[in-house]
Amino acid sequence: MIRRLLPFLCLLLGLMPLIACATIMKGSDQKVAFQSTPTGAKVSIFDSSGMLVGDGTTPITIPLKKGAAYFQAAKYRVVFEAPGRQKKEIWLTGSLEGGWYIVGNLIVGGLIGWLIVDPLTGAMWNLSPETVNASLDPGVSKIDGGLRVVFAQQVSPRLLATATLVAAGN
Repeated sequence: MIRRLLPFLCLLLGLMPLIACATIMKGSDQKVAFQSTPTGAKVSIFDSSGMLVGDGTTPITIPLKKGAAYFQAAKYRVVFEAPGRQKKEIWLTGSLEGGWYIVGNLIVGGLIGWLIVDPLTGAMWNLSPETVNASLDPGVSKIDGGLRVVFAQQVSPRLLATATLVAAGN
């Protein structure tokens, strides 16, 4: 009986170093949803080194790496842009995925999962927020001759005191 189980046990022990619960259960990528008001804004995602890693038009879902390096969570700068709207930047950061990384490796992966596999793959992290929402405020628009038109609430009170206000329709 033991002779029959020996090859199976050897195979199981040989595969143990490849087992890490966060890597198996969650993976090294995470799908993040990007939405904006108004919809149809251009979204650009840059990693911590400033490299463009994804872009598209809202609403869109983009898979992103959860880890940046060994034992280092990923961090992304997300830029939303739309014509006639102010540009908006939001930061997306990784935090420790406590459940599968800690408890799962305690039961299955052991030290190899805790110290090697999950930290190398980035699976131990969770990107937050999972859905990035941006509300783009009306922005500055240019009119012939370089004249800039802005809303009064977008100007500092000191500058507004020296401005000439023009009523609509004039």
